[in-house]
Amino acid sequence: MLVPPTGRHDARSPVPPGPFGAQPYSEAERAALDAKLDQYLGPEYHSLRASGGAGSVHYLEGWQAIQLANEVFGATGWSCQILDARFDYREQREGRVNAGFSVHLRITLRDGTFREDFGYGQIENARSQGAAYAKIRKEATTDAMKRALRQFGQVLGNCIYDKAYVKAI
Repeated sequence: MLVPPTGRHDARSPVPPGPFGAQPYSEAERAALDAKLDQYLGPEYHSLRASGGAGSVHYLEGWQAIQLANEVFGATGWSCQILDARFDYREQREGRVNAGFSVHLRITLRDGTFREDFGYGQIENARSQGAAYAKIRKEATTDAMKRALRQFGQVLGNCIYDKAYVKAI
């Protein structure tokens, strides 16, 4: 539920009034949140892609990470802030674009708890500079967001790094 444009708190909203990042969880809310965060993802959340070597890698798609964060924290219970974004390299050769882009991002919960991480996007041999830059910015931002979210718990993608769990599914 959205806060009315007047800025006044809607009593139906689950988030109490006050500045974001300064709205503590009750003991019961914290216990429920911890229980949600400790759950492992079902196989329907696992996507596979080819790895650099032989085999494949499990991963959580960006839209799923956002959906899960909304389910766990509430749509107004978390925020995402880019702290730094920069090109690591960019070059054009023979009409083709090569570039790498890094993003440093912070996820903050309504109580002020936060996690940060970095993400990276890269493209080689692209035809269009604009499309190449858009792709790597999105890729780096999504990567950083997923990496920061997973630090909160298993249900936000951390379980995918558990080799025994991944093997079992």
